[in-house]
Amino acid sequence: MIDNAYNVPPVNEEEYLKIQAKQNEKRALRGRSISTGLLSIICLSVFSILAVILSSVMRTAYENTPMLLDDKLSLIPDMLLNALVSLIGFGVVAVIFAKATKTDLNEILPSEKMSFKKLAGVVAIGFTVCITANYIAQLFSVDLSIFGLETMYSDMQTGSTSLLEHITYIVAVSAVPAVTEEFVYRGCIMGRLRKFGDGFALLTSAILFGMMHGNFTQAPFAFVVGLAAGWAVIYTNSIFPAMIIHGLNNFMSVIADIFYENLELAGIDTFYVDFVYMCIYAAVFALALVAVYKFSKSDKNFCSLKKYEGELTFSERIKTFFTSVTVIIFLVITLLECISTLQVIE
Repeated sequence: MIDNAYNVPPVNEEEYLKIQAKQNEKRALRGRSISTGLLSIICLSVFSILAVILSSVMRTAYENTPMLLDDKLSLIPDMLLNALVSLIGFGVVAVIFAKATKTDLNEILPSEKMSFKKLAGVVAIGFTVCITANYIAQLFSVDLSIFGLETMYSDMQTGSTSLLEHITYIVAVSAVPAVTEEFVYRGCIMGRLRKFGDGFALLTSAILFGMMHGNFTQAPFAFVVGLAAGWAVIYTNSIFPAMIIHGLNNFMSVIADIFYENLELAGIDTFYVDFVYMCIYAAVFALALVAVYKFSKSDKNFCSLKKYEGELTFSERIKTFFTSVTVIIFLVITLLECISTLQVIE
């Protein structure tokens, strides 16, 4: 029997050990929550600061040497700048973070092998969720008008016209962010939090990923994309399907920008692009339905998450995470950024 000091109600040894285990879990979760929030803040800060500094350098270079590049290649430096900022702000920072925290690479970069059929099915399901999320984001944007508000965010319009510009645009906006952002949010963040439950790690990482985008148009969309990408990692035990889903989602958006801009310049009706897109989405949706049917029949773990076997309840884990000082700071910063993009409809 444990000594009953300070008039604490007596507990048996088993209850005492459970209390101690719960306190230890909470301390461990608090530590990982603080480091998670810190990583999010550093990534956001480095990304923003680098973007401002390198943009200023690029602007100065253009002013001093206006004929530096041919008109058909003039957008390439800006696109390469976007890729460089993403590589450093997310990729390099995440690598330094992983080394500083002595995190096991298998924890943040799972890479279990899978068949091509399974990969295709998982990507189809994830991409279908992304398409759905896009419509959700559009509905959310419309709902803001009910309150007399609209977001100042707008889709990127590059004006790229040459093949080399198109390729650079695809790499810089589609491929690079898909790799670096997934490394941070599904790797360093979700991967390190999975020891406290897959559902908990999936939800919290998706919330941070959504808020990272800093505006009320992208945030709800990115949140759902985060859920889809996170599920892909958990189900396949590999981060690569999440990178493909993220990259494919970005790729379709980039290709749409390229086609719509250039068709408008050529005076061609964009109906044909809309039709092709609808056919692609319909095919992916059909593939996703087949994949859901086959996975649900052959794999009992398809729609389930690994049960958490610790002492903390889900609500206790959520409370511990979102009351961590660095997580609070990150959410306040990104929420203020979201609010700053709003304006009153005139």
